[in-house]
Amino acid sequence: MAQCTPAAEETDTATEALRLAAFAKYKPEFFMEDVKEMQVAEARWRVLALVDIIEAQDKHFLSVIEKWTHAAEIIIPPVEKAAILDSHVGNKGAISHIRRALIPKRKNKDLVLEEDVVVCKDSTGIYAQFIPQVDSSGIPFYYPQVHSFAFALLNPQVGCVASKLAILVSELHPGSAVATKKQQSVWRDLLKKLYKWTVTERFGYQKHIVLDVVVSYDHYIAKYQMLKSKYALKWVESWPEQTDPRKFVYEDVSIASWLICLWEQDSSTRSTAKPTFVDLGCGNGFLVYLLTSEGYLGYGIDQCSRKIWTQYDCKVDLRAQTLEPYQYIPDVDWVIGNHADELAPWVPIIAARSTMSNFVVIPCCPHELSGKKMPLKAAAGQSKYHTYVKYIKELAEQCGFITEQEYLRIPSTKNVAILGRKRSAVDCQDQINILVESGQREFIARIPDSVKNELRLAKAQLRASRPNTVE
Repeated sequence: MAQCTPAAEETDTATEALRLAAFAKYKPEFFMEDVKEMQVAEARWRVLALVDIIEAQDKHFLSVIEKWTHAAEIIIPPVEKAAILDSHVGNKGAISHIRRALIPKRKNKDLVLEEDVVVCKDSTGIYAQFIPQVDSSGIPFYYPQVHSFAFALLNPQVGCVASKLAILVSELHPGSAVATKKQQSVWRDLLKKLYKWTVTERFGYQKHIVLDVVVSYDHYIAKYQMLKSKYALKWVESWPEQTDPRKFVYEDVSIASWLICLWEQDSSTRSTAKPTFVDLGCGNGFLVYLLTSEGYLGYGIDQCSRKIWTQYDCKVDLRAQTLEPYQYIPDVDWVIGNHADELAPWVPIIAARSTMSNFVVIPCCPHELSGKKMPLKAAAGQSKYHTYVKYIKELAEQCGFITEQEYLRIPSTKNVAILGRKRSAVDCQDQINILVESGQREFIARIPDSVKNELRLAKAQLRASRPNTVE
């Protein structure tokens, strides 16, 4: 599954500056080709990676390890979650000893793996060792090909100020942990992540992003895996557009999964009938295709048709038309604006003009109600993107919606979904009318890309047809 990329929320700018300055000092050493070893207690380990880290304390390192132990998906993406089976204070120098089960996302293909996480400390540093409870032939594809691996915070050597973070492995056989470029890349990424997370703990930085507020993680991930297995591979392999199929297919599978989970949750308190929808600025129409294929009645609107539209089932309703948002009143339960460009700020207004419509908008490039691009300046501690998100939320609230916000698990920094499914008791019709009238006076529809291309081609042909003149 594609991993979510959190967008920037409001932050403590001074702390963030210190954190970024520490990140800039990241200068790792890797030993993928050359073999470097070290002795820890009675065991001999192969060292894969080292990096200096200043002023890191045991508590910072241990906090990271605790989080990674309880949320295995952070460092092993094919794992859905970790189930803690047993936990106790260790013995023989161990600080803690936890047994967990790694639950894979592909439950019908991959095996659950039990693993011990043992944290211990000696005169050389502190170590978190991960030990699979299976023989070498039973190690699943998503797990390193090792007897065990460890993250370590090593004490400063004599004459040095910096501690070192390290990745150590006990290999199944020489080279088994780094046999492929992909394996080597995983270890490189893990060292960088360990460094950044430890630095973050050192500065006491608190992430302001909270995932899975509206839709539960377990509900979402189960739906995502189901839709992914049904649709993703087929369309990645047969994608007819020039765009990257992996980005669009997996991102829209993620968004469709989230929407369906949202609607299934709502059905427990509302009508059992499946909600209807319209997707404004639907682009390639893949989101409409997914929702229609899952039994939801709706349609998509975009200025231009796409080549891929002809490959969908005839029941997928996609309409090529230039929408005048100030005149459009939907007759559906949900108005969707997924990276809808100049239509994005209109989505809550359009939904508000219907007595039955809710909305969800995932903003991308900032536009005003006029359709023009919005010039934005980043406020202190806030990105331009979040300034735009705030603008759309304010528009929705002017229309009487009580807004909700969710960070979607999609591979994009433009990953905020703004929802309006509840309305305040205040009559906002006058304010809605003012917004519509203002937008109607100023709105200029975007020229479709296909028309732009035709104009460019016509100009090029005109230039080519002119005779060359010789002075």
